[in-house]
Amino acid sequence: MGTAPSWEITLLRRPPGARRPRVAGRVVFEAPDLAGARTAARRHLETRESGGGSWSLGVLKPLTPQAPGTHRYRVVYAVWEPVDDFFERRDVHAIEVWAADAQDARRLSHAEIQDVEGYQPVWRVRHVAQASDPA
Repeated sequence: MGTAPSWEITLLRRPPGARRPRVAGRVVFEAPDLAGARTAARRHLETRESGGGSWSLGVLKPLTPQAPGTHRYRVVYAVWEPVDDFFERRDVHAIEVWAADAQDARRLSHAEIQDVEGYQPVWRVRHVAQASDPA
């Protein structure tokens, strides 16, 4: 068997007096599956917390496609355009990502969509669904 799948976790830290946590770092590591990756991520968080401050975990990103415990999700982006007295929705792009669940897929797609040629900040997620396997 080959090497274990690779994962990336974002570590967040809330500075004193801040409203929201900020990205304080990213850690890349190997784990055999999603459960092992979550355990390893918590261990990385615990080492940070021992140094003080308010730390939390961001999105757990599988760097290896088809990592055990993940699924392929399709995230559709749309834009709303004015037409006469109403707005009409128009789908503009779809991205497929590997993630643990739909919420993580949505969050992971936000980073990827910004690299798409022609991306506009007004694009919004319209739909997230597990992609069906081409059988």
